[in-house]
Order: sequence, then structure tokens, then C-alpha cells
Amino acid sequence: METLKKYIYAIHLIDILKTQKIDSYFAVKYILNKNYQLTKEEESITIETVLHYQPHISKNELTETYFTHYLEDDSHNLSTF
Repeated sequence: METLKKYIYAIHLIDILKTQKIDSYFAVKYILNKNYQLTKEEESITIETVLHYQPHISKNELTETYFTHYLEDDSHNLSTF
């Protein structure tokens, strides 16, 4: 995942969701973070989109990761939850 982090602005987030196995931390920190959503398609990524392409992540896990690590950070889009 270090390579993905390094090139996060060079790869479309939806392509990461479709082709890579990511964890809930990466999903919250990058995929659902509006600061990394550069296109209209990326802005439309929701928790349901993440769960669809990453079935190994549960909604509960994703929500818990969000509230545990990022609630106090205003750069995250709470409306996706």
C-alpha cells in the first residue's frame, strides 16, 4: 500500500477500489477523503461503493475506523456515512 500512497494523485480512486485489496484505514484516509477526490466520479464514491468493491471490509469496520481515527479531522466527508 506504500506505493498506492506515494502515487495517490496519479491513480483514479475508483480504479484503486476496483483493482486493489485495501484495508479500512486506507479507504477512510484516502478513498473517502474529499481532499483526494479530484474528479466528479471520485466525489461520488460513498461507503456503499467501497463496500461493493472491497467485500472483505464490513460496514461496521469502516464506520469504526472512521470514528476511531478521523472524526476530529475536518478533511473527511462525514456525509458519506
